[in-house]
Amino acid sequence: MPGMRSPASSDLHCLIVHLLTKARRDAKLRQVDLAGRLSWQQAYVSRYETGERLLGVDEYVAVALAIGVDPVMLLKQALEISVGKRVDERPTE
Repeated sequence: MPGMRSPASSDLHCLIVHLLTKARRDAKLRQVDLAGRLSWQQAYVSRYETGERLLGVDEYVAVALAIGVDPVMLLKQALEISVGKRVDERPTE
């Protein structure tokens, strides 16, 4: 449909990919190193890091674990940045 954004261009998706890429670099892993841990081709890592390809939830978890980060904590961090508040805050009833 005209005017609809690609799912790959969502702000949250871009933020998650940014955080995964930063975590990979902080872990001093090259794309080829991460790809090897996942039994993927390096081009696959490059494609999701550049936004050419979306990661499924199972792939996201696999990537985070292969990098050595907690996928739940990384997602929580992305949501806190995106929403602008702590995710564990509960609305008052």
